[in-house]
Amino acid sequence: MYLAREEEPKLFQMLEWKEALALIGPRRAGKTTLALRLLEDWKAEGGKGVYFDMEALGAPATARDLLSEINKVPRKGMVILDEVQVLTDWVKIVRAEVENGKRNMIVTGSSATLLSGEIASSLGGRAIPETILPLSFRDAKRWGDFSLKEYLEIGGYPECVLRPSAAKKLHKLYLELTVLRDVAARKKLREVKPLSDLALLLLSEPGKSVSAKKTSGRLGISQPTFRSFVHAFNDAFLILSIPPYLRSPRKRIVADAKHYAYDTGLQASVSISAEKDEGRRLENLVAIELARRGYSLSYFTTGSGECDFIAQKAGEETLAVQVWGGEGKVPQREWDGLRSGMRGTGAKGLFLSLDKIGEKPGVKETTVKTIEKWMLEG
Repeated sequence: MYLAREEEPKLFQMLEWKEALALIGPRRAGKTTLALRLLEDWKAEGGKGVYFDMEALGAPATARDLLSEINKVPRKGMVILDEVQVLTDWVKIVRAEVENGKRNMIVTGSSATLLSGEIASSLGGRAIPETILPLSFRDAKRWGDFSLKEYLEIGGYPECVLRPSAAKKLHKLYLELTVLRDVAARKKLREVKPLSDLALLLLSEPGKSVSAKKTSGRLGISQPTFRSFVHAFNDAFLILSIPPYLRSPRKRIVADAKHYAYDTGLQASVSISAEKDEGRRLENLVAIELARRGYSLSYFTTGSGECDFIAQKAGEETLAVQVWGGEGKVPQREWDGLRSGMRGTGAKGLFLSLDKIGEKPGVKETTVKTIEKWMLEG
């Protein structure tokens, strides 16, 4: 039985556009299922189409072979190229199809940099990227009526939501696939252990600022290699790295970032930390939801406190977001941190707590909500 996702209405509308549709996101997040759903509806309306899994045995091995197969699809038909990044020169084929108005093209990939880079340069204006992340809390609740606590542990990978008892094993498999296939293989690494160790370290300490100098020394790698690995984890949608809010772009690039898992369930399953910091894991949950809503993120820190997130989006007010997972009276440091973020960036305040707080906001012009209510709003 197919269960609907909240992304579908938007994607269906985009099929009417002349540009190719590029679905980008982590492995097992549901990109293929969504693409096949679009193809199913296309055929139900009388259209023709074909699906190619570019990683499968027997898939077209060269651009020439692929073009030969595509040409068998009638004009105005639909062509889906799944995990397209494995094929050299795929861009030339998609560009020709779009420019000549031959067929509707949908491509999917597990590499943000590869697809986005090609879309921005070689495909400029001929493809529209859409990020597909694991299920939101809203969809997970519709699929299985999960509580926020359950969602925090199981996460949003569709198969894990459908089979929560198998989630831990699936998460470890997804991590292995991502590290080995989406990072190590593309970087042509012979020694994988430092890469795997770094992935586990970052996933085990969500929301903590990690020193490139100290961590690279512990792992026996250079700082440039450390930054290259972190960039690759972001590229593969394993880790979301958030830099500090700094006016200088140069300083911002080299500053130590905080790192969050793109899925809290995977983070919980693979963490090697002896501590279970629920507050930081809730912070992680909010970080990914903000990213899902299209915000670019940074964190703000001064001597008077730290604000968890400065969330910015074109055409909307900047938000200073503070997340608190404690009980009882809110500590003053939480209000101080939010206030410093608001003053330092001119942002409106958003205070998110696990439970309803029984006090007035400690900062003016601040909206206070429970994390669950905010997560369900969309």
